[in-house]
Amino acid sequence: MTAAADIRPGAPRRVRLSLSTSAWLLLVTLIVVGFGFVASRSAPVPDQGPPRGGVADAQRAVEALVSPGPEATALGLLPADLNQVLGVTAAAEPARDGTMRAVHVGGGCSAPWGEDSTRWDFRVACMSHDLGYDLLRYAENQGHPLDPKWREALDARLSADMQATCDLNPMGSAGTCKAVASLYTAGLVVNSWHQRWGPPTGEPIGPMLAGVVVIGCLLVFRLRGWLRARREVPKATGATMAPAAIPPVLPCGRWMVLAVAAIAGLVLGESAVALGHWAGVPDGWLWPLTWLTQLAPVFFFAGGHANAAGWRACVDNGGGYRQYLAHRASWLLRPALIFVLVAFAVPTALELLHIPAGTNAVVTRIALHPLWLLGFYLLTVVLTPAMSALQRRLRSGWPVVTALAAAVVTAELIGSPIARYAGGFALALLAQQVAFVHAGSGSPKRLPLLAGAVGGLGTLVLTTTTGGVAPMLLNDSTAPPALAAPTLPVLLLGVTQLCLLGLLAAPLARLAAREDVARAAAQALRAPMSLYLGFLATMLLLVTVVYLPVNVIDAWAWLTHPRTVAALGLLAGPAVLVFWWFERRAHSHSPHPPTAPVPDGGLGRLLGRSAVVLGLGFAVMGLFGFALTQFGGQLGLVPDPIQNLVHLLLGVFLLHTQRIGTSDAPATWVLTAIACVPPLLSATAGPVIDRLGVALHGVVAVLAVIAVIGTLLTRLFAPPEVARATS
Repeated sequence: MTAAADIRPGAPRRVRLSLSTSAWLLLVTLIVVGFGFVASRSAPVPDQGPPRGGVADAQRAVEALVSPGPEATALGLLPADLNQVLGVTAAAEPARDGTMRAVHVGGGCSAPWGEDSTRWDFRVACMSHDLGYDLLRYAENQGHPLDPKWREALDARLSADMQATCDLNPMGSAGTCKAVASLYTAGLVVNSWHQRWGPPTGEPIGPMLAGVVVIGCLLVFRLRGWLRARREVPKATGATMAPAAIPPVLPCGRWMVLAVAAIAGLVLGESAVALGHWAGVPDGWLWPLTWLTQLAPVFFFAGGHANAAGWRACVDNGGGYRQYLAHRASWLLRPALIFVLVAFAVPTALELLHIPAGTNAVVTRIALHPLWLLGFYLLTVVLTPAMSALQRRLRSGWPVVTALAAAVVTAELIGSPIARYAGGFALALLAQQVAFVHAGSGSPKRLPLLAGAVGGLGTLVLTTTTGGVAPMLLNDSTAPPALAAPTLPVLLLGVTQLCLLGLLAAPLARLAAREDVARAAAQALRAPMSLYLGFLATMLLLVTVVYLPVNVIDAWAWLTHPRTVAALGLLAGPAVLVFWWFERRAHSHSPHPPTAPVPDGGLGRLLGRSAVVLGLGFAVMGLFGFALTQFGGQLGLVPDPIQNLVHLLLGVFLLHTQRIGTSDAPATWVLTAIACVPPLLSATAGPVIDRLGVALHGVVAVLAVIAVIGTLLTRLFAPPEVARATS
């Protein structure tokens, strides 16, 4: 029988993949492990000024340790209470190079298999290094950690001592000795880099390892479905059908074009202002640019039109609120995952390039600004049906608009951090509600629009000239991060912008209908992650050019240095990977596709609702967890990026199961229960137990286990044909 005879009509045809599943799983493993390693780094050491007392003694002793001589000078400089605080006993021992070293008695060279000073005898160098680390721990114990440069100096001293030992005592194998010394140095540097060159600490790795495993499981589970969809090509009536081609231009209405233009203007404007500040350009030259590019109200206005259209399309397709949230939120959360990479790739890349910490903070803030916009937009998506219903009940949207405007002004007057966040969100809802009014009533008269534009602009000018409000409407670190500016002037600017949009509606509609404009906006919607990573890589290159050596030869050597290449590759590499292996191959771009079939039975409907509620809740927790821990330090939140990613991926996963109709599958809830383990470990790992975290994830885990039991029992006692249909 020939191979052709084995092909049954209607059977799926396997498409040969350029990369095997094993290679994909290996890639996912490497990415997840790398993320876990970077995400679990210690917090940066704050600058606390010159040390005093015992901490000053510790710093002088460390300085003596890294500059050894004929006498063990460091012994006379040790803090008097070092032994009392840490139980450390110090002594002097001669090193092979003839110097005398102050050492930690009983110390040695640490290796994964225990203490090992090797046959070349690195013992004295390691014991001296241990004493230096003890001094770093002492300073932290006294509440004044030493500058990271001292840990770096201690590591460099140990590396130099081990290399010198290989020259003085090669034991017939100098090459092997130097290789071992280099291996020890690499491990030393990696560990110190992971702790940001701060005080040596023992870190709890249980929550981190559990989180990495769960992240890997969630990614592999999603990857498995994607690979299966790529492998199988449906056949109709026995004839082989070619894979569906990706349309060259995606359906893109004028509101999506406007949203893309607004977010692009915001990102480019804030980047230009930040780089201008960095280059020393005064605010007097920059503030007009901020008035042109502060387009947050326009973004939420265009997004309101898109949300209303998505809700109407879902209802027209026979769906409801649950289906709307599953489809719309899943479509929006896809780009959110890239900010997880950006949150760690950008600071790490700048650190590799030795860019100053101040510049690093500015670039990171720019890179993560859209994360706040995406988070607020997700909340407006959630509230779209309710706000639309409220407008219909009141028979007018203007009472809601007035109430939201009052909320914006009240929040600005209160001025607390939480009030500023609330005011920014109220402004987002206000712009969306204006979109609902516009969609329901059509284009307003030109005279009110002209009066609104003049009044809004005039009031804005008045408040910024005589009202004590700064004219800079972007890149304000004290303002709500989603707006990057004070809320009240952005509200006035938004009134002007929306009225101008109404006055210019006809020419703008013609512009949005042009094929080249539609194509550009469609490409941005199709590959937002890749384009944004490419933009960040370009900006990173511009920043690093300032630090290039003046000499052309030195500059070329600097640019081609492995550290520089690795730093740029942290953004450019993922941009290529994401585009070529994800966004380029995506076949479904609609934010509101047809609804998936609702599982039969009361349990199926209950689990479908639970998947949407829990998925949305976990997605919001993960999204704002990243945003708040990056910008919300004043709120007292502790960064936990691994658990934030667990929440975000679990939310995306649960929403996806509702989209494809597998929310009643046992595997869905098994994975949900497992995903609750890392947050539970994290909530109980610290000195103070996070009772809210334990309660939340404990309840979800219990409910997930109950759901697993219920689905299994349902399938066990269901008729055979029903069991086959739901398996």
